[in-house]
Amino acid sequence: MKLGKVLLAFAIGIGIQAGVYYYLDTVLFAPTSDFQIGSTNQQEKLGFGVEPNGQTYYSYDKRFMATIVDDVVSIYEAGKSSEPQRISLHGRKVSFFEWLPDRDLAIFATYGKDEKTGRYGVYIAQYNPIYPDRELDTPIENAPQGSKIVDVAYSTATNVVYMKLEVDKDKYRIYRTDANYDTRRINVQAENIGRIAVFYDQDIFFYDNLRTGVVYMFDGATSSWREISPSGKFRLIGIDGQEIFIAEMNSDNEVVAAYRGRLKKGFTKIATYKTPEKFSDITLNSMREAADKVDNNK
Repeated sequence: MKLGKVLLAFAIGIGIQAGVYYYLDTVLFAPTSDFQIGSTNQQEKLGFGVEPNGQTYYSYDKRFMATIVDDVVSIYEAGKSSEPQRISLHGRKVSFFEWLPDRDLAIFATYGKDEKTGRYGVYIAQYNPIYPDRELDTPIENAPQGSKIVDVAYSTATNVVYMKLEVDKDKYRIYRTDANYDTRRINVQAENIGRIAVFYDQDIFFYDNLRTGVVYMFDGATSSWREISPSGKFRLIGIDGQEIFIAEMNSDNEVVAAYRGRLKKGFTKIATYKTPEKFSDITLNSMREAADKVDNNK
């Protein structure tokens, strides 16, 4: 009888433990969103300017999970039952959040009136949960009242960050900051900017003009710029290594073809769509697949 009770208690204990592990694996630390898929414009999946409140984000190795609820950022570590780390927002709201694709470092942007000074401000911040005391918070000088950062492009090898600041409907500015925290506005040839991207190992920045359909590059070292897209109407899809992917658009802003290119070498068509596609459905993964098919057929 005693042996039966012991076995029953053991079975119940195993069941409870299995339930806890199942919860952690499939609920607590299982991805609930696709923000971490792809390398550019992850927040565009929800639309520009959408607040990330209520969203969950995972570091590249799933060691850390960040949640944003009611303007509070909480960082949880897998396997740890202690209280999560809380990032102080100083009364501001979060407009952008993203883990870097190769390390446990979070990039996020805040905006609003500071709870101490009452002044409006826009900030770009870095947070390393392994060294939480080293939080970096850089202000965007002369940011207009009501503006906020809605997208970020980060060059992981050079520590250069480009930020897309929304100042009004369909009106944006671009700011750049580097490892020395030198933050400045970049003069660009567009107000209605679509996607932004940067080479991971060079200070070369890319963006598109939604009004004219032109894709541009900007060299952060020389502050020079030029158009890189062929004649026609194009949008920037994204960057993969040194390869640049762009989409050809029709008059209804639908994708009719995709191109692959490199700086100083131009672009070649890698896909034609008999039925025009929504731009939001075109991903870097699909571009890699299309490029591989072209390469394999050579």
